[in-house]
Amino acid sequence: MYLTTSPGPVGTTAPARRAPLRLSRPVVRTFTGGRPFLPDPVEPSLAQMQADLVRPYPVEFRPELLERGERNTFLEMTRELLADLPPLQEPLDLVLVAHTVPDADPRRSPSCHLADVLPGDPLAFNLSDQGTAAGFTALRLVSEYAAADAFRRALVVLLDQRTFLYDTTGARDVPRQDCAVALLFGPEGRTGEPVTRQFAGVAPDEVSPTLEAMWNDGGGAGRPVTLITGQGLDAERFGPAVDVRPAPPGLPCTGPWSALADVLPEFEGAGPRRLVVAEYDSTLRYLCTSTLDLEEGT
Repeated sequence: MYLTTSPGPVGTTAPARRAPLRLSRPVVRTFTGGRPFLPDPVEPSLAQMQADLVRPYPVEFRPELLERGERNTFLEMTRELLADLPPLQEPLDLVLVAHTVPDADPRRSPSCHLADVLPGDPLAFNLSDQGTAAGFTALRLVSEYAAADAFRRALVVLLDQRTFLYDTTGARDVPRQDCAVALLFGPEGRTGEPVTRQFAGVAPDEVSPTLEAMWNDGGGAGRPVTLITGQGLDAERFGPAVDVRPAPPGLPCTGPWSALADVLPEFEGAGPRRLVVAEYDSTLRYLCTSTLDLEEGT
């Protein structure tokens, strides 16, 4: 069980800085097909639960989709993703599962499963209702928990799922593919600890200047920069002088981090470089960035 203490009095000396949580290995897995919804032997029935879940909202449950639909649940994707990770020998302190849309079958929790099967006794929970900011909020929370309790190892699992049992016509940020990404953090790793910032109230014409400030902030001046953009950012706005790598479309939660996993091997063994992962929600005017520095020889 996760236990913490009360914060110290104002003005007291902060505890010694813990070791950075470096990104050791991102793992990406996409899924096709899936299991049929029916037969459904689990109680309460999925039809009953989904009808109850959508009742407060202006969408209608479509039970006919149960008859012909297929799904890769968050739990099923998480289980298969674990098989692609290297064997985890050291105990984990934190497990965080983030997603932008609800699970097609929310009766089984991936975070509870991970807490049971992974080494250690980690604090584990899910994060949602963040839109395309979900992955960035997850990384920010990892750093904040690590700073508060000297966590040494953490696992972030990001999930996109394309299956819905209600009409999503006109909805924003709807995944078009089933995808899972694992980000494993610890004392060893190929990159420095991500520095994540989330800005509210950012107008469209303020996005580029804000991102440019990220490139040079905190010792980044002089480093070559690679910008990884989510689906809310137009890569063309930055011009040919900027190395921009757009995320694959249709993956509002996992897309930027899938693109990061693709980019990292390209710079293995190269000199220092700054990677900036960024996403922008033009409706809510949220701008999110995570800055990761590659050091010499990583």
